[in-house]
Amino acid sequence: MSAAEIVDPTQSPASDRRRIFQILGPLVGVLLVIAAITGISLHNYQTTRRGAISLSNDLLRSQQRYVTQEVSDYLAPASIGALIAQDMFRDPLTNATPDTFMLYGRSILTHTPQVDSFYIANDQGQFWMITRHGQDGFEQTHFQTDNGKQVYHHVYTDKDGNVTGEGADPADGYNVVTRPWFAKAVKHQNDPERQLHWTDPYAYISTHQFIITASLAFDGHDGHKSVFAINISLNQLTSFLNKLQVGRSGQAVIVDMHGQIIAGHNVAVGQDPKTFDPGNVFLDPKTQPVFTHALNRFRIKGPGTGVVQARGRNYVTIASELPFVHRHWVLLLNAPESDFADFAQTARRQNIGFSLLVVGLASILALALVAQGRHVERLRKRLQRGRDQVRAENASLLEIASTPDLFDPAHEVPILTEALTARTSARRASLWRLLPDGDRLLCEDAFDPARDVHSTGVEISQRENGKLFEALEEGHTLSIADASQDERTQNFQRVIMRAVGANTLLFQPVRNAHKTVGAIVLEDPGQPETMEHIIAIVASIVALRFAKPFDGAAEDGKTGLTVPAEKHDTRFDEGFLLAPSDTTAGEPVAAGVYPQVPVMVISFVDPYAPDRDSIARAMNVIRALSLEIQKIARDSGLFSVQVVSNRLVLVGGCSQTPDPSAAVRLADAAVSIREACLSSLAAADLDPVFRIGMDVGSVMASELGESPSVFNIWGDALNGAELLTGSAPDAGTIQVSEQAYMILREHFLFRARGMFYLPNSGITRSFILAGRR
Repeated sequence: MSAAEIVDPTQSPASDRRRIFQILGPLVGVLLVIAAITGISLHNYQTTRRGAISLSNDLLRSQQRYVTQEVSDYLAPASIGALIAQDMFRDPLTNATPDTFMLYGRSILTHTPQVDSFYIANDQGQFWMITRHGQDGFEQTHFQTDNGKQVYHHVYTDKDGNVTGEGADPADGYNVVTRPWFAKAVKHQNDPERQLHWTDPYAYISTHQFIITASLAFDGHDGHKSVFAINISLNQLTSFLNKLQVGRSGQAVIVDMHGQIIAGHNVAVGQDPKTFDPGNVFLDPKTQPVFTHALNRFRIKGPGTGVVQARGRNYVTIASELPFVHRHWVLLLNAPESDFADFAQTARRQNIGFSLLVVGLASILALALVAQGRHVERLRKRLQRGRDQVRAENASLLEIASTPDLFDPAHEVPILTEALTARTSARRASLWRLLPDGDRLLCEDAFDPARDVHSTGVEISQRENGKLFEALEEGHTLSIADASQDERTQNFQRVIMRAVGANTLLFQPVRNAHKTVGAIVLEDPGQPETMEHIIAIVASIVALRFAKPFDGAAEDGKTGLTVPAEKHDTRFDEGFLLAPSDTTAGEPVAAGVYPQVPVMVISFVDPYAPDRDSIARAMNVIRALSLEIQKIARDSGLFSVQVVSNRLVLVGGCSQTPDPSAAVRLADAAVSIREACLSSLAAADLDPVFRIGMDVGSVMASELGESPSVFNIWGDALNGAELLTGSAPDAGTIQVSEQAYMILREHFLFRARGMFYLPNSGITRSFILAGRR
């Protein structure tokens, strides 16, 4: 069967769908709220933005109409003045001053600031001009010939026409009829659409004005052609456009179709006044990209509004014609979109803030719904587990009740322990009968579900488990998380529980008629909240089974214990090169824990070899070394030297009172033994094949057995010395623990080895003993 075909019966598709809905439902709801708010916010922003742009277009169109009207009014004096002039100045021109013309000019110049000057000329070369001079004066210029030289004769007057001075400038080669304003006016005299001729803007050097001239030709009473011209200063138009408020930071400019600036925003900014030529100023795409784009749009699409993006911002622009001259002028206005749509940005930020608040509240609600759903799901599962537990207990009770001879102690009933492990998820469950003497508990049945094995016959006594039997007699239930740390269960854990690696213990005494008859033991139970009922049920059944008299003969038959028929009187102390009795005057060593015992382990490589000669040579070296080591140990006053396979265990001293001199004697012996081993192995042409480890710590010591008996030690010091021996870096080195180093550092030379891991103790340091100081 493939893995895809395997179905877990504990998983319900409906439960999975419900769990997914509980989590995803609120999250999807929040996402829908976020999507709705985002869509509404974007729609509102776009609607507001379009409204703002539409409003800005309306405002710019209104501004455009206003500017157009202002420009028309600005240039109107030229049209009106020319029409009036052709009716006023039909009299022939002479060298005499045309008083009517001068009076007319002074009046217009006084009341119309945008008019710069007036010309009047005829086809006979007569030319008169009036312009401003000084604060309130005027300059009358007449082109004439004096003594064969052409000159401009200037007459300066005050505002009332009184002469204040005269002057003259050379005018060689000047011919008025060839001037563009004169020639073009004559050419278009009979053209009703272009009868009033406008020149291109040009700079008038003497007054630093940017001038445009409007001229009109008419016939005088003498039949000669006369031309009246009025000069309009565009400087005033530029000043007007600079002061014009377009939005908050908008600009306006008048250009022709070639991009030449007629008047507009900051035309002369950054220009040298001495060299500035206002007639040669064009739109710069680098510094004026908005106006450049707007003019290009006008060339393609004609007049209208648009949105231009430049410098990372959007600008609203409008372009319209100013059809007052022969070459079309174009009025361009622009303003940043933000000038009109700031309220939209503010509204968007507010909408975003409110949206985030709503999203946050919706998220909190969703999390609350998820948490509530999970809580309900946990309650549902708990109720379901309760129902399942009841059904399982009912099934177990039915199975137990249907077991034959349930209360007959002569028949085994494995269903009881199996039901306990099934309902409590225990690592192992066992039933213990209290024997009639009251000093022993006999395991009638122990079930290990991991191995599916039943066992019986194990027995514990009150002598080794006194505290546990006290709790049993008092009927106290013991629930212990770490049985190895509780004095009541320490021995039980070492003898019984450690075999299966269990540590948690539930010990339930079984009583019948107020008398203890046994106990139920659960090792590492997994469901403490559901075990009460099944334990009570099994305890009731077990109480009835254990209440029946116990057959002692059957007990003896079951145990099968045998007693040795005879004792051997042979001593097993041949493993000692230096027996402990040699240093204790024949008195046996008291059994117990010795807190500070120096222990050294010398490990040799296994001497086994495949050929006889090598074996014989190795055995000769071993015998010689054993004699040397035995002699060194006696001379050093060591406590004992024991041979264990290919290892030697040397004990410097064994007393209840710590004796630092014992560690010093053992270290002296280590140095001497190392030298002896190196010398003997070198003489036999053998490599150094030994390592030495030394530790100081607690050990347990005792005489084992009786007639014969043998002395033995075990504990931390011995284990540490063996580990130090096995981890010594090089053959022939002596590695000592940090505890040994602290005692010996005043007497011997050491070098640090590094960190060393000691089981059950953790990280410590080790050192290499080099020699005596």
